[in-house]
Amino acid sequence: MYWPLTPREKEVALAMIRNAGTSPDEQDYAGFTDDQRQGWDRPTPITPQQRLTWETHLAEVVVTNPCDCEYCPSIGMKPMSRIDDGDRDDTGGLGDYSSRIILDAAVEKCMLLLFIDDDIPSYLELAPTDGEHVYSEFPPPERILY
Repeated sequence: MYWPLTPREKEVALAMIRNAGTSPDEQDYAGFTDDQRQGWDRPTPITPQQRLTWETHLAEVVVTNPCDCEYCPSIGMKPMSRIDDGDRDDTGGLGDYSSRIILDAAVEKCMLLLFIDDDIPSYLELAPTDGEHVYSEFPPPERILY
């Protein structure tokens, strides 16, 4: 079963598409040691056209599955046109892809990530950085730190 994104999920994903960058950024990457550089991809420049494409594709996605960790509201997404009858995306939206960009932001005591696979938003993740808090929904966009 699939369902539309909630207004909050859509607002947060849209705010990420419009404002977030990749991690590490150029400044952080410049300070990496050679060993650290081997473990990270180079920063990915993002064009206005890419952001527009992602925003257009966001309007087509539905929630394919929520995270079942019971600590976060993370969701897998897929365009309705790519869902076959009886198909369930058990990978949490993190399945096969040929290119991936991960947009990175934060809110208090959480990492906020938006996975873009083949130019389609595929997973919106709110990852608590402490084990003490449970989040039932994404924070309002104005609380996101880029």
